[in-house]
Amino acid sequence: MSEEVHRVRLVRPVRDVLVLALVLVALGAPPAAAQPAARRDAEAAMLKADRGFNQAMADRDVKKFLSYVAEDATFNTDRGREAVGKAWAPFFAADGPKISWAPTKAEALVGGDIGYTVGTWERRTKAADGTIKTTKGQYLTVWKKQQDGSWQATYDNGSTAN
Repeated sequence: MSEEVHRVRLVRPVRDVLVLALVLVALGAPPAAAQPAARRDAEAAMLKADRGFNQAMADRDVKKFLSYVAEDATFNTDRGREAVGKAWAPFFAADGPKISWAPTKAEALVGGDIGYTVGTWERRTKAADGTIKTTKGQYLTVWKKQQDGSWQATYDNGSTAN
């Protein structure tokens, strides 16, 4: 094989890659290096939102709690922010049950505008005889980034460990 033919075979793939890169830049596609950063930022933001969501519950601040719930959210079988608020109302009563959770992982889709958190939860309820029953489990919450940059839960469900 001549040196000239060998050089042409090497130049074509390089040229094709450069043309593809220029087309992607022209179309406004984010560089590949930016996508992992966007995902990391989104994952950190979802973890922060999930912790804030839990803090709203610990403070028994229903207004703040519902600010983390999307208007069309589904929590277990409850659909919509209003239904979620009604279903979770006992947790906001001064003498009501207590629930807390801690996210252990967040993962975002490539676009960095939707993802999920998973973690563990613990619920404490008082029985009629005054004893406290503790139930534990795991949960999954799907989050969506809003136009203002905040994150809202669009789906939430869990399982019981004991």
